[in-house]
Amino acid sequence: MEKTDFIELLHFLHILCWQALGKVANPVSGRPERNLQFAKRLIDILETLQVKTRGNLEEDEKRMLEDILADLRLNYVDELNKQEKRETEGKSQTADTGDGQKTQGENKEGS
Repeated sequence: MEKTDFIELLHFLHILCWQALGKVANPVSGRPERNLQFAKRLIDILETLQVKTRGNLEEDEKRMLEDILADLRLNYVDELNKQEKRETEGKSQTADTGDGQKTQGENKEGS
């Protein structure tokens, strides 16, 4: 594998993961689409590449892979925290008041 092929592979996986994180728009739909499970899988693949290529990369390739992984890990945790916060807020907005009515802030059908 040529050096440019490896760098292109890293770049491709990096961009694909950014799309899965919802940080950039899907080129087909034109909209950001978040899929954190897929993003985590891509990060795992890059980590596997890092392990399997250890000792076989040139310094710039090694540094690029390390930088990509650091970037994606931080952004993955950021998106995971945002998702958990949205889920927590969603639960508190739809909490039952005890008298069978929903709390304020919940979207009611037909509204």
